Amino acid sequence: MPRRRTTLCALALATVAVARELPAQEATRLFVAPTARSLRPGAGLAGTTEVLLPFCEVGLADRLSVLGMGIVVEGGGLVVMPKIQLYDGHRVQAAVGVAQTFAPGAAGGVGFGVATLGSADFGVTLGYGYGYGALADSVGPRSLVFVGIDKALGSHVRLIGEGYFGGQGLGMPDHTLMAGLRVSGHRLWADLGVVAPYYETGRGSLAPLLTFGFSF
Repeated sequence: MPRRRTTLCALALATVAVARELPAQEATRLFVAPTARSLRPGAGLAGTTEVLLPFCEVGLADRLSVLGMGIVVEGGGLVVMPKIQLYDGHRVQAAVGVAQTFAPGAAGGVGFGVATLGSADFGVTLGYGYGYGALADSVGPRSLVFVGIDKALGSHVRLIGEGYFGGQGLGMPDHTLMAGLRVSGHRLWADLGVVAPYYETGRGSLAPLLTFGFSF
């Protein structure tokens, strides 16, 4: 189970709600989930979460980006996630993608659709994912719903909230909630948050979530 949760965290990282006007590359992500945002061609971001999940995402075309993530614990592995933006309106964006993992005993992935609504100061992301392959061999639903909010608190700080509901067939808790801050400079940024898993028997132990990254 710990290995699967690590893989799922990587998948989710490969799979934010911010406004269209935001130029920062890190605006394409919440703590863990994807949004409908798309990187400009040639733009990208790279970083690591908890040191154990290094990642890099690059824009290949106006509406196409690809993210790669390494899993450096419990035997290792790789996650590859292409994402295609289907619609880019002033206050509404929509995208689809798939997060495919390559790891011993956990080959498979999660296909997803996501929509982002909002402005530069406040945005909301709504998404749906469905697991397949060996990754989705636990008892329970393979599908999950994820939601996120993003609120500017100043020019360099944003409040981020994120939640996952369902996905027990992927080895996930019944619900998972995350909250914290993103602090950014010219190209460097850091996420400082806390994760709260919820099970049928109650809330699990709180865990810190720390990501360091840079945009290019």
